[in-house]
Amino acid sequence: MDDEEIIKFIRQRLQQRELEEMNEELKKWAEEHGIKLEEKEEKEEKIEGKCEICEGREAKYRCIECGKIACLSCFWTLLGICKECLPEEKMKELKEKI
Repeated sequence: MDDEEIIKFIRQRLQQRELEEMNEELKKWAEEHGIKLEEKEEKEEKIEGKCEICEGREAKYRCIECGKIACLSCFWTLLGICKECLPEEKMKELKEKI
């Protein structure tokens, strides 16, 4: 991924995150007003094993870019990608551009 693709990806993830939070607020409002919403059943993947990045800590996340499982230290939780796909040095550069 080049810089422009990464910046676009980060902006999309931030917008998605904001939408998810807004949807939670809307669900609360509907519940408070007695409006029943159809619930979608989401299957949450169970992540087990060691981090495929550092191979030291227990993995808790799966990278949406490469599919590797990663621990908290090796993962950008807000973006959903591992630090192998987006290294810390690259993230620092991008923060300055955004």
